[in-house]
Amino acid sequence: MRRLLLLLGVGVATSLVSWLGWRYGVVTLRYGTVMSPMPVPQDGKVLSGIYLNDYFDLSYPLPEGWTEGLRGPDPSDAGYYALSSFVPKSELNATILIAAQDMFFASKAYGNIAEMMGDFRQAMSEVDGMTIDREPTEVKVADRLLYRVDFSGVGLYRATFTTEIRCHAVSFNLTSSDPELLANLAFSVDKLSSAGKRDSGSAVPYCIENYGVPENLLRTVESTPVGAKFTPIPVRIIVDTEGGVKHIHVIRATAEQRKSIEDALRQWKFKPYKKNGRAVEIETGLVFRFTPAEK
Repeated sequence: MRRLLLLLGVGVATSLVSWLGWRYGVVTLRYGTVMSPMPVPQDGKVLSGIYLNDYFDLSYPLPEGWTEGLRGPDPSDAGYYALSSFVPKSELNATILIAAQDMFFASKAYGNIAEMMGDFRQAMSEVDGMTIDREPTEVKVADRLLYRVDFSGVGLYRATFTTEIRCHAVSFNLTSSDPELLANLAFSVDKLSSAGKRDSGSAVPYCIENYGVPENLLRTVESTPVGAKFTPIPVRIIVDTEGGVKHIHVIRATAEQRKSIEDALRQWKFKPYKKNGRAVEIETGLVFRFTPAEK
């Protein structure tokens, strides 16, 4: 029975990752991790029973008696991350999956989280045997606005809480075979708070979509084509107040492709982004596609 419940918990998390991977991009097996001097979305960790993610500035105390589950796959080429999963230590009758979708690279553009959750709700309602138990509803936790939608089917009950952070849709996906347990798990989201690692000297860059257009570029250097051709490679960068590329996060690529892109981007120069007349740091996204060199 214990093994059956374990397979149930793993299967629930896997199925949700698979659906979101299909919706937002194919999920692939993990490549070797390249450490970065600045936090990236997948750098979250559990310390003393608390999930901490410096990139999203999140602190989430695990429910009592819970532990880390199976490690998720690498981000997809559409910027979908399975950040972490958690399961009970005893009776494995529930799972928690924390995920994030980079809204710069999603296959469908959304104006806001409410629109995205409406699309998610519609997709779930069209699954055979699935019932929407709670329509998308605004909830506020630790000064963050989240959208909650509940749905059930095939003996499983689910609640998804989603919020926008740094142009990512960050979601807490709760699943259980027991509706009362699911209701209790939902209260754990109320304990969500800031990780407390930021101060006035480490403000988050402004999130600006599509800043890497020709009119904002002063200098570019072509990356050397390596590996698979024409495959989209999503990249997040931080541009400093002087227009230089301060940080590069190649979301999904081989080691050779990553190095080629990083070597090129370090030489790029942007027009500084100004807000209220003052240059500020920004975070934006680029998509690279290697093409064969012309002969």
